[in-house]
Amino acid sequence: MGDIYATPESDLAYESHSERSGGNIEDAIAGNIEIGMLETLGEAWRNLKGFKLKCHIATVIWLVVYLVAALISVPIVFGLVAMGADEVTSSIIASLVQIVAIAATMPMIAGITIMAIRHAQKKSVSPSSVFNYFHRIPGAILWYILMSLMITLGYILLIIPGIYLSFAYMFSLPLMIEKDMTAWQALETSRKAVTRIWFRATGFLLLIILLVTLGMIPLTIPLIWIIPWVSLAYALVYFKLFGAEAKTLAD
Repeated sequence: MGDIYATPESDLAYESHSERSGGNIEDAIAGNIEIGMLETLGEAWRNLKGFKLKCHIATVIWLVVYLVAALISVPIVFGLVAMGADEVTSSIIASLVQIVAIAATMPMIAGITIMAIRHAQKKSVSPSSVFNYFHRIPGAILWYILMSLMITLGYILLIIPGIYLSFAYMFSLPLMIEKDMTAWQALETSRKAVTRIWFRATGFLLLIILLVTLGMIPLTIPLIWIIPWVSLAYALVYFKLFGAEAKTLAD
């Protein structure tokens, strides 16, 4: 009997016409890369200097775009109702538009991760670089839909597969953008690599979530340090696992 928790296989081969730095996909999938998550958090903390302000500017840019995308459904509902559409139909259409709009902002999040990779490798960083990946919006929309469907299906199948996939896909977005992968290649590459270190990777991601949550309590002031810190830590884990393409680090 096959493993009911396994997702369909995928050809993970992709074209890379340049040399890479850091880890590599083959070793990550094979489980040949050991990463100390707490040590990586310490490394990220030591590299904060010069990154905080740029990270916050980029995050604010993304947040503004995200909020606009999230609110885009409001005028659509009013417009459809004004044209005579019933409220249920209007709400469904508006929700679909909203999902697409939010998914379209995802390349900007990957852009922040790439900023963090560049900073950790002593390369120049500009907050405006989050706009460099808008050409990947169609792929990001497909990625968002596929990931949501797979995770939802996983939760329907006894919950445990959904929990597994929720964390296993944690690096799929930067993989798709930084490696020029298809949405499915990125999802499967992340899943296969994270499976090898699932408990450590899950603990790492939960710790990041906890840090951000705790940072919101005392007037959100600690977030000044926490947001760039965890962004760097996440980027460093990605870099140690999968490396970075030469074009990512090019000046």
